[in-house]
Amino acid sequence: MSVFVLVGAAVAGVGFLVPETFTANARIVFTPNLSVDTEMQTRQVAQLYLADRMKTYAQVVTTNQVLQPVIDSLSLGVTVPELVKRTEVTIPTGTQVIDVAVSAPTGEEAAATANRTANRIANAMPFAVAGLEGAASVAASPIQVSVLQPAQIPSFHTTPNVTLNLIVAAGLAFIAAIFAAVLVDNFDTRVRRRRDVTALGATYLGGIPAGRRTKAKDSQVSTQAPDREAIFRRIAIDVLHAVDETPTRLVFTSPRMGVDKTMVAANIAGALAEAGNHVVFIDADVRGRRLASQVGIKQSPGITDLVSGRNELDESFFESTWRGFTIIPCGGSAIDAGEMLASEKFGEVMRDLAGYFDVIIVDAPPITNLSEGSLFTQNIKDVVVVAEAVNTRRKEFLLATNSLRHAGAKILGVVLSRVRKDEQSAPAEEKDRNDEATSDR
Repeated sequence: MSVFVLVGAAVAGVGFLVPETFTANARIVFTPNLSVDTEMQTRQVAQLYLADRMKTYAQVVTTNQVLQPVIDSLSLGVTVPELVKRTEVTIPTGTQVIDVAVSAPTGEEAAATANRTANRIANAMPFAVAGLEGAASVAASPIQVSVLQPAQIPSFHTTPNVTLNLIVAAGLAFIAAIFAAVLVDNFDTRVRRRRDVTALGATYLGGIPAGRRTKAKDSQVSTQAPDREAIFRRIAIDVLHAVDETPTRLVFTSPRMGVDKTMVAANIAGALAEAGNHVVFIDADVRGRRLASQVGIKQSPGITDLVSGRNELDESFFESTWRGFTIIPCGGSAIDAGEMLASEKFGEVMRDLAGYFDVIIVDAPPITNLSEGSLFTQNIKDVVVVAEAVNTRRKEFLLATNSLRHAGAKILGVVLSRVRKDEQSAPAEEKDRNDEATSDR
């Protein structure tokens, strides 16, 4: 305990010796260079184009071409690498905005440097992009750049943060008293086994054991080990029995990417098709690996083309099959997955498909924020969540399941991928074994 108290006191003391620095923030906005009467589809493509390049534009801020003129005009007396260390460039999530934060010994210098940098970007970026894209002139550049919010002279220094230093010092002393308990509680926050799933309020459908990483075409039920075949078939039956409506419509989602969600959904689709059901698999995960591309089916036309109105649903969409079920690929239209799944047109497509198939499986993207659950389940309420036992954390698992519950979705259960052999059993099997053990007594 005394060691932590001494460390805390040292941290507090060192904080008072740190030189003062001030930080000023300027905000730059990027917009597509479009006319007022530009069509909506063209605007959507332009927005996607711009969003795809924001990280590249952010890297331009700290180049010599931008910062050296700033240094020269303000006579800062520093080198470009030194100014780069004092400059922080961020892109707020889901925006076309770049924030430039500059630290300096005085508030006036910080604000002047941030504003001069922002103005340099606003003036030079359209020329640079016009040259890269082969535009005839800067007027034909695909983007427009302007300073949305100039930097103001900060009233308070950012370092040293005396209050924070004192809090940290006190916190270190407090940690000494509770260190062991916190360590045990946070040692492993992964959702690794059946009891973790049920403790978080979800039904455990089963676990897929970890195995050799294979290509998608080798992941089908017919080539799985017998134990994996049985697991997929049992999960498929449990899912089918848990659904109240006919035909069955299911959304497969996950708390994060890379959890074998598409593989699980495809194998369950194959198991249901093998049992005699007419099954269609919709490749709606526009962010991840798509089943159609993994099994050699062309990507277009697909579901995004149907929803955007580029194509109409006809029997040509039912020609792509694999392992006994139909695959409707993602398609080539630029459209947000959440907006697509929540759209009235998507609901219309689902109703049309219900006339052809017994089971409709939608492979949706992972849920990464609370609003996506509502979007993904606007037209389909029955959901299967796939989580990876190796890396899925409780926080992201709860974000996904809470998002679905807030949206009024029915979570049929959770499938864990890459589990240990002793974690494959589903609750139903556990109950059967317990009943047998009781009768033996």
